[in-house]
Amino acid sequence: MTENLLFFIIPFAIAAALPGPAQGALIARVVSRGSTSGLPFVLGMVTGNLIWLAAAMFGLSAVALRYELLFVVIKWLGVAYLLFIAWRLWNAPAAMPTTQKVDTSGMVPGMLLTLGNPKAVVFFGAVLPHAFDMTSLSYAYMGLILVLGFLIDLCIQLAYLFAASRARRFVQSERHMRVVNRSSAGLMAGAAAVIASRS
Repeated sequence: MTENLLFFIIPFAIAAALPGPAQGALIARVVSRGSTSGLPFVLGMVTGNLIWLAAAMFGLSAVALRYELLFVVIKWLGVAYLLFIAWRLWNAPAAMPTTQKVDTSGMVPGMLLTLGNPKAVVFFGAVLPHAFDMTSLSYAYMGLILVLGFLIDLCIQLAYLFAASRARRFVQSERHMRVVNRSSAGLMAGAAAVIASRS
């Protein structure tokens, strides 16, 4: 079974590490607002992937994909949120933030971005049957797969958060902060455009 786990872990880790719109949004959020604002966003992203993994594991991926309208609504909610944040960043004051407060509002947008991407459930639906005999998996083993998926994804997204947090340390003046805010706004708008262009 260890070999089977590797057939799941390796492709999943590679897919989770590939930068996409959610990672762009995470980086923009951390660089402009600080690392504490990125933690709830990461938890939202990882929770969204966990939901898709569970759906694929329990054979619900085909059912989920039938509700195309739900995907469309979730996708456009994510796009609207990213554009709203881009607008706020573009118009944000250039003053350096003095304290970091945990922004708990980030979990829902992080989850929306992940759940609005049906390719995630397609990926899991394609990888899982090649790694495991889905008809003979025990609930305990399914639980192990879910925990491993959650931890792998969490570690990778926390690495993105850490890298963005390190980059933020170079912001030393109001002029730099304005550049960061405008660049972050561009990243957010770009992520929104990528998500909006996906079918």
